[in-house]
Amino acid sequence: MSQVYLIYDERMELHQTLDKDKRDYHVERLERIVSIMQRLLSLQSHLMFYRQMNIAAMNETTLCVKPPFIHLKCEVASQETIELVHSTEYFDSLKATSSKTVEELNTIHSIDCSVADGVIEDNGDMYFCNDTFQAALLAAGGVVQCVDAVTSPSADTSRALAVVRPPGHHACHEMTMGFCFFNSVVVAAKYAIKSQKAKRVVILDWDIHHGNGSQDLTYYDDNILYISLHRKCGKKFFPGTGDPEEIGGDELHPDAIGLNVNVAWRNPHMGNVEYAAAMSELVLPLLQGFDADLILISCGLDAAKGDLIGDCDLFPHMYYVMTASILKTMEVSIPIVVALEGGYNTTVISACMEAVACALLDEDWNDGKKPIPSHSAPQVDTIDSSGDDSVGIRLEMGRRVLAEYWDYYAENDRQKGKIKAAATRDVNRTIRCLRNTPYWTSRGVHLEEIPQQIPSGNRVTRSKKKDVVSVDEIQISLQSFSL
Repeated sequence: MSQVYLIYDERMELHQTLDKDKRDYHVERLERIVSIMQRLLSLQSHLMFYRQMNIAAMNETTLCVKPPFIHLKCEVASQETIELVHSTEYFDSLKATSSKTVEELNTIHSIDCSVADGVIEDNGDMYFCNDTFQAALLAAGGVVQCVDAVTSPSADTSRALAVVRPPGHHACHEMTMGFCFFNSVVVAAKYAIKSQKAKRVVILDWDIHHGNGSQDLTYYDDNILYISLHRKCGKKFFPGTGDPEEIGGDELHPDAIGLNVNVAWRNPHMGNVEYAAAMSELVLPLLQGFDADLILISCGLDAAKGDLIGDCDLFPHMYYVMTASILKTMEVSIPIVVALEGGYNTTVISACMEAVACALLDEDWNDGKKPIPSHSAPQVDTIDSSGDDSVGIRLEMGRRVLAEYWDYYAENDRQKGKIKAAATRDVNRTIRCLRNTPYWTSRGVHLEEIPQQIPSGNRVTRSKKKDVVSVDEIQISLQSFSL
């Protein structure tokens, strides 16, 4: 019976806008984490009941039912830990908001210690109250504590879930941005490396907004692989950063070249097939090739259908599938911490996070429509890592989890999945930026572009002779060229 560490603290609910008229409809509000925790506690009750039923059915009177979640007490991150990522001046500036008057807080629209007065213009996405600093410290501290728990030699499980707010992946070295104050996941990654709890860390960010702060803070670090799947529609979609050509490192940091990965969707309404293709063709091979000993997921849930600002179409089940595919691909012993980032429809994000939790627990998930029978989902298989083909087997297992939406092993391209043409171009753009970098070629990671699908039944004509050319003829012709 799998277990997962779970961290939450009611003090994070105290961070809220001072404008009482906006509290009920501001997208980054306390109900985000409250709704998720209510859903997870309900899940815990269901699973406990069915686990007890299973034991009773086996007539096992000596077995003890383990709770699915091991609740951790949340502590604030220390200043020393925060300053692995942020400056002292920035830390002190945020700390000062704890003692400011309401009038003073209303004049603060953001904090940027890189400018002379430390204050910038109002961009409408930040608010401060006396509890903001503590909530941000708790969010960062919660993710750090999850890292401590899953990397401990005496860990009860290698998986953890941090239901924290405010989010963090937009927070830069000396600047608040996009509802974010401290970059909790990067703080945890740097902490893990500094404390020798991990040598190589993956940060997978599937929030629909690019984690510009996370990218900036890890761009030259050859111990951290940062992967982001996000929308980028020029400057029209926040924050307007994250081009595929930004692959990390430079001449002074050559070992980091190729370790910053951006899959940038240039169109809205990307859904299950598009994300499954990106995971199967690109993300999973990179995760395995990097050979990390800690995985952190910046789990934004705003790519889900129904989100207030994401404008994409992922079903909650897709979050289950993505999480499960990672677990299948990586060795069972690799610690993984999932930390909440964005996601602003409270009904949707609670369902999505329940799906993620069920994947971490090796339980099936069915959108809460009926009781969840314990251990109905296939367990993450233990593979002998000493075998010559174990790496390939694990990657195949991960890809097959995604096959419901994108079948990597289908006999022909049409059978893989009905992917949007724009998504094919976006994923291929990232593949082209990475596939010839020395880092990945030296590790035997082979990335191939997704063939552009031609709609079935379309007739393609030549302008002069008006000859009708079949789709099959076109595909045969294209195969004779090196594209």
